Amino acid sequence: MTVAEHSAAVAASGRGPHDASLTVDGALPSGLEGALVCTSAHPAGGAVPASRSPLVYGVRLSGGAAHRLTLPSPAPGAGTAVPGAGAAAPGTQVAAPVRDHTGIAWHTVAVRPGSDIAEHLVLGPEGGVRDVRPFALPGAPLVHAVAVTERFVVVFDLPVTHHRAAAMMGSGSPYRWRPGRPARIGLLRRDAWDPSGPIWFPIDPCYVFEAVNAYDDRGRGVVVDVVRHERAFDTPWWDRDRDAGPASVHRWTLDLATGTASGRTLIASAAEASADPRRAGLRHQLVFARAAGGQAVIGLDLAAGVTQVRELGPGRRAGRPVFVPRPGALEGDGWVMVLARDLARRRGELLVLDAHNLTGPPQAVVHLPDAPPDAGHIAWAGEGR
Repeated sequence: MTVAEHSAAVAASGRGPHDASLTVDGALPSGLEGALVCTSAHPAGGAVPASRSPLVYGVRLSGGAAHRLTLPSPAPGAGTAVPGAGAAAPGTQVAAPVRDHTGIAWHTVAVRPGSDIAEHLVLGPEGGVRDVRPFALPGAPLVHAVAVTERFVVVFDLPVTHHRAAAMMGSGSPYRWRPGRPARIGLLRRDAWDPSGPIWFPIDPCYVFEAVNAYDDRGRGVVVDVVRHERAFDTPWWDRDRDAGPASVHRWTLDLATGTASGRTLIASAAEASADPRRAGLRHQLVFARAAGGQAVIGLDLAAGVTQVRELGPGRRAGRPVFVPRPGALEGDGWVMVLARDLARRRGELLVLDAHNLTGPPQAVVHLPDAPPDAGHIAWAGEGR
């Protein structure tokens, strides 16, 4: 699991340290008990990525009160943690693990520069590796995200690969966009190792930092929703703010009978997105996204064809929205948590929004004494999880 997910579980259990209470406007909903935890890059920046621990911070909600979390940072260089992974040799890149709706297993993919063999890692509930399943992945592309369905693990083979000269320079990311390199999506069997490897579907070149969800489409194929960037890692390391090209929430439908992929845009100009975590690997109806630039939060009801857009107002920028379900409720019945920055006042807010009414008044606003940094990973864990 990611650092944010591990830290959220610790904080929600009550074992994580926290400091004085935070001011809350409105009333935190009954039943909203847990922790929202984020990780971000060290403020020293990308010039020394291996020697700086990521920052870990967040907010714990309990009994109608809010506390700012102060959590110990992981070991220097930590990112996506995969305890016990035999594949974790120096330089190995591990995609953010994803857990299916059963909660029994996590899945991820490990890629090592210089190797044409990747590994599908099956993780137990606590993050330890249960199985390692190798498969051919020529060129060792950078893989940030995977998705799961009831039958498959979804793998992205995209035109960003390791650049040896950049790695030898020792500054910034050693990965670069490779013009002309084909792009494709692969389906790996989830239940057992398949020596034939993934079933591949060609797509137009792009990059995927984040998978929203995927599901089997009545046995005919697979539907995959992601945040799709036109390009990525196409600028020098010191210009990373403009590194990723225009992004959108995009859907591919993979046809197993024809071996083809068809795509369409679900939400234009969206930088980050999420769905109800209980629908992981199953058909989902709702998607929540952050508009590019962070000026708005967007909710899309795929079944009804209805879109909600909540503008944050001048000087405010939203982080990645996180859906938190009401205990025992149906999909979409719950809250959308958004960490926002007030750039003018250099302060932050945690917005607690009704998922069914994003444009209505917030159910609660938790005020933060300073503006939170951009989160690399963000996770929610409820009490008793």
